[in-house]
Amino acid sequence: MKKWIKPLLLILIGAGLFLILKFSPLKNYMDFQSLYEGRNNLLEYVNNYYILSVLVYIGIYFAVVALSIPGATILTLLGGFFFGPWAGTLVVNIGATLGAFAIFLIARFFLGENLQKKYEKQLDKFNREISENGKNYMLTLRLIPIFPFFLINILAGLTTLPAFTFLWTTALGIIPGSFVYAYIGYAGKSITESRGVFTPQILLALILLSVLSLVPVLVKKLKTRRNS
Repeated sequence: MKKWIKPLLLILIGAGLFLILKFSPLKNYMDFQSLYEGRNNLLEYVNNYYILSVLVYIGIYFAVVALSIPGATILTLLGGFFFGPWAGTLVVNIGATLGAFAIFLIARFFLGENLQKKYEKQLDKFNREISENGKNYMLTLRLIPIFPFFLINILAGLTTLPAFTFLWTTALGIIPGSFVYAYIGYAGKSITESRGVFTPQILLALILLSVLSLVPVLVKKLKTRRNS
């Protein structure tokens, strides 16, 4: 493949995604303030056009993750708000996984392949480690979000990690975090419906968030104990 083809394809992909967000209805759903102000009308719309709403939501989440645009956490909260904790977790998982997979493939095609060829000998030991334990590393990084989500997607594309391994570890590893934030979004409905702040849903959401924040600490202690 000629050297100028990959840069040209990258420019075309970037331009295409930009045009889709700028001139399609998706850009209207990126205004989170408007979403919040019109939440009651949107809830009614979701109930009346459920399948369409799910598809639009997944498309938005995909675009946000694929373009590494800040706002995935807010979108996850909105997923729980509009679809509930269980369905919300599912649609978040689909959108986030597909978006992550897209940026993984782009990074591999435009950077990873050339990097692996150029530094094949230097990366030999690293690649063998990825081949043996790559799935464990990916699951840990997804379950414990120490590094930014978008950064993991790009860096994984630079390695020899199998695409299918990236796909299933991402889909599985983000479930706990997605559920916690989707449940928080679902619990937020009790406030907007004037049920008060300290409802059982809100209290449970706070407990889940606290547990999620403690996971990195617990894993670190377990590793320290295992090493000692």
